[in-house]
Amino acid sequence: MKLFRIAAAFGALTAAAAAAAFIGTEFVMAPSGGERNRLVSMYTAIAAAVFVVGLSLIALTRRSLNRRILAMSIAGPLVVGSTTIWGAASMFTSSHDTQFVVILTALATTLAALLVNLLSSPLLRDLSRISEAAKIVGAGDLSARTGIDRTDELGELGFAFDSMADKIEQAAIERTRLEGERQFMLSSLSHDARTPLTAMRAAVEALQDGMAPDPERYLDSIEHDLRSIEAIVENLFVIGKLDADQLCLHIEELDLVEVAEIAVGAIVPLALKHDVLVSVESDGPVPVHAARAETERMINNLLTNSIRHSPRDGHVRVIVDAGPKPTLSVSDDGPGFDADFVDQAFEQFERADAARTRAHGGAGLGLAVVRGLAEAQGGRVWAEAGPGGRVTFELPAGV
Repeated sequence: MKLFRIAAAFGALTAAAAAAAFIGTEFVMAPSGGERNRLVSMYTAIAAAVFVVGLSLIALTRRSLNRRILAMSIAGPLVVGSTTIWGAASMFTSSHDTQFVVILTALATTLAALLVNLLSSPLLRDLSRISEAAKIVGAGDLSARTGIDRTDELGELGFAFDSMADKIEQAAIERTRLEGERQFMLSSLSHDARTPLTAMRAAVEALQDGMAPDPERYLDSIEHDLRSIEAIVENLFVIGKLDADQLCLHIEELDLVEVAEIAVGAIVPLALKHDVLVSVESDGPVPVHAARAETERMINNLLTNSIRHSPRDGHVRVIVDAGPKPTLSVSDDGPGFDADFVDQAFEQFERADAARTRAHGGAGLGLAVVRGLAEAQGGRVWAEAGPGGRVTFELPAGV
């Protein structure tokens, strides 16, 4: 069907060209009746010959651009030369002149072929580079590039291909990274949830069998483990909302000191179990423009992290400062962050010491939640290198 459409269009064009030539001859030369018939036959034969040759070349060179370019370089001069020779021989030239025209046509054809080859060689070479790069990328090697540096349409094609390959490679790298994070997340969550679940099962079985010497202490232990699992689930929920950009914040005017005192009051039972003192330090109210529930969660996560890493009889300090911009810092007497880990501390599932952190509980989500909630409220968070842990977040100032 496609070849038929090409043939129809090409046939119409050759017929139109022959008709235009006849009209021009009629207008310029005003031939006699016999000459007119001979001209009609000549123009018809030339148009038919070009039509047949053109379709034949299309069919013969459809699988090779190189052969098609070569055919064009030869066919053009041959059509011009053959038409000239036939017309000249039919009308006015001698055999000697006809031979000279043949030689000129052969020379023109040869020179045209050389010129086309000179111009087309870089084109074909760069097309081959694009083809090879496409095959390599298709085989799975996403690092292949064409490296074409041209200012024409082929250069645009090479640039578009290389840009596409860059994006595909980056997407593959990102997909691999996300898959690694997913696997690490599942491993971390399963490990962190298994420890309190195992402890709760053991405690429940001891209570059921009447083997618990101090039932109250066993129930406290179960409550502690339930809080650990609840914290993991809640942090995962917040992380999911942040990643999906679906977190709804109720921003209002708050006293950051008041919010800190409420959070400290809620964390006191955990601090007592670890023999850690928690206190709030400030010079007075610190108004902020923030969401109460999310700010409390930020403080709670920081306090939980500090209490877990504080030594016995340690002191966790919550320092609220109005400053040029309102800030809240949570510091402890633990080892703190290594200098080379400070920038990674707020990434999801990052742990400065995986074995030690798992021993203390926590899934490596607390600081990631703090960062996400701070940024969602127009603030920021940062950590300082040890000794001693210290994390600070900043919120927009209130009125």
